[in-house]
Amino acid sequence: MTGLRRMTRQRLIGVFRLLVGLVVVVCLAYTVWTAAGELSGTGLSLAQIKVLPLVLAIGCYMGAMTLSGLFWYRVLLATGNRPSFGRTMLAFFASQFGKYVPGKAMVVVIRTDMVRGPGVQTGTAAATVFVETLTWIFVGSAIASLLLVLEFKGFVLLQWAAAGMMLAAGLLTWPPVFRWIAGRLLKYDQADNPMIGLTFSVMLFGWSVMTLAWMLNGLSLWLVTASLPIVDGGFNWLDYRLCLASVSLATVAGFVSLLPGGLGVRELVMIPILGMSFGSVVAVIAAILIRFVWLASELITSGIIYGYMHLSSRFKDLDPT
Repeated sequence: MTGLRRMTRQRLIGVFRLLVGLVVVVCLAYTVWTAAGELSGTGLSLAQIKVLPLVLAIGCYMGAMTLSGLFWYRVLLATGNRPSFGRTMLAFFASQFGKYVPGKAMVVVIRTDMVRGPGVQTGTAAATVFVETLTWIFVGSAIASLLLVLEFKGFVLLQWAAAGMMLAAGLLTWPPVFRWIAGRLLKYDQADNPMIGLTFSVMLFGWSVMTLAWMLNGLSLWLVTASLPIVDGGFNWLDYRLCLASVSLATVAGFVSLLPGGLGVRELVMIPILGMSFGSVVAVIAAILIRFVWLASELITSGIIYGYMHLSSRFKDLDPT
């Protein structure tokens, strides 16, 4: 009976993903087709895109992910694990590629497998991944919800979606609630539950660094728009706040969709919000370009950390002492 229920649940999830994917493909195709008609009249070519803003956008995303990884490391330490900082950051950045695999389990598998070792409990380490991820969603949803409600009117459905995701993620990461859930799932006794280290001070640290990380993500998207020659003017706070609302809600929606990398969903959410200020042409190009910018950031950072750790181990082996 349990196996039958599991099969039924998996089929329902599969049907849900298929339906979401079809809706996203149709809506996104229509949006891109409409923007392509407008683009043909602008004379824009890829050669005109400015490189420096894109490089800075890569740096901003690197900074945002580093802050998220730093919070995960803090949660690992708080729950009694003792991984090295370098191994933790390498596992964090390498796991980002797992989001391009259907479902979200691969992120947890990659990160847990790479960080485990002496001083690291596998079950607890896996639980800390959920803490970091849900905190990321909570803060991003909160930022998007506040900006959409207070400043950018006309997106009622997106406002409710952001508020709902904020409440769900906030409840799940509320320390007493998460400690109870982890204790039940991992079968910890109340006395030896390592999640007791997940205190409000730890979460306050997480909410703070995640806010900074999302602000960097917003700046990353704004820099992508600034790289396009058809965007006039310099930096202004209204455009930045629009980019922040767009990127936070789009990223969270892409995660919740269960589609690989939120493919299509992120763009579908991002384009109409960006279009309020930048127009549909810039919105479509920026929504597509930001994906490549962030992927480049993940590849570069993973390569840098791996190279550093590899060289460190080589020098350690050569050390006669």
